[in-house]
Amino acid sequence: MRTKTALTPSLCLAAGIALVTASPQEARAETIPFDKLPVLPAAPAAASTPEAPEKIPATEHGGGVFTALQPLADRKNMEEQGYHYVHLYATEREAQDMASTGSADPPAGESTGPRQCIASGSSFSPHLSFYVRTKPYVPPKPSQAQIAQLVKLHRWPPPPPKVEKGPHKDRVELIHIERIVPTPEAVTIETTEAFVDLETMGTRAVGTKTSQRLSRVASGPNEIGIFAARDDKGKSVFMVTNPQIPPTSVEEDRQAQLQGLRSAANRLIAQMPGGGSSETGCGYVRFALTAKPGSGQMATVLATAFLPPSTEPDESETTEEQFESTAMSEAQIKSIKEMVHRQNRGQRARPVAINVSLSQLESEKDPLLSVTLGWAGSEQKLRF
Repeated sequence: MRTKTALTPSLCLAAGIALVTASPQEARAETIPFDKLPVLPAAPAAASTPEAPEKIPATEHGGGVFTALQPLADRKNMEEQGYHYVHLYATEREAQDMASTGSADPPAGESTGPRQCIASGSSFSPHLSFYVRTKPYVPPKPSQAQIAQLVKLHRWPPPPPKVEKGPHKDRVELIHIERIVPTPEAVTIETTEAFVDLETMGTRAVGTKTSQRLSRVASGPNEIGIFAARDDKGKSVFMVTNPQIPPTSVEEDRQAQLQGLRSAANRLIAQMPGGGSSETGCGYVRFALTAKPGSGQMATVLATAFLPPSTEPDESETTEEQFESTAMSEAQIKSIKEMVHRQNRGQRARPVAINVSLSQLESEKDPLLSVTLGWAGSEQKLRF
């Protein structure tokens, strides 16, 4: 059995310096033998899609998905026009923030702890919004010129509008919830489902919880994790998790840094074997690869690597001398120093590509798992 890991030559020296400095742990790119990957439990027999209930009471809340409307003042104009948006979150705190303030940010803590994301299809996101009409649509009255034109086209008068009858079954959505629990050497994926009634905003758990455990096979810059598991038919499931945001030199900047860099850290783009792509803001991306004797597949994930501070002066930075004055008080000087500090706050970053491939030679019993990393763009400075 052979395993292979590599760092492209152009990246070796720069990454060797940057990764060790930028991450509290030594940068790693190990893989483990394919036959040592954890084996996924046999997939259950395909179950039919559960039938949506006609209605879920507003008092029913279950399934791990939380609903919210914007404050009345923020949605008043929309509701006067006959619609509003129902916002769905994977945490109750975010839903409460949306209901009270009109906006919600995901928890600002480090990304090493459990996280949850939701989806109405296959693409998971920290937040979903659904357009919901609160009263029938009334088209604007056409002008006389428009009526004359419609008459010429034999489209006047229009047919009577259809009257909706019975419950709005299309207002009940099936939502998938994933909870990701990482550890240093593995990650567990817990999946559940819930129905959400967009009219009443009630939620109901459905089905049973499933769980998958993937082992770490490699690490990238800032502890980007590459995890994998396999089944007994040669198919493997992979997950790439987001980088850790490095600490700031000033503790007071940490909150602003987490809020300012979270979206860059959590954004991952995957190029799939079939040519399609997947983008997520959840901080992880998942895909499957299959290898058979004489063939294989590869996926590429683009992420952000955070680099250590540069030793070269930044000529674009604001300086205190630009605001110097002979008539400044100590309070004004202090205020200017704080302003200059905020304007100069930033984090060096560079896109990195993680290539994951699974291939098998005709003469080999097991597939060859390979993980390589390389820079995918030029350096930039992210302000926060």
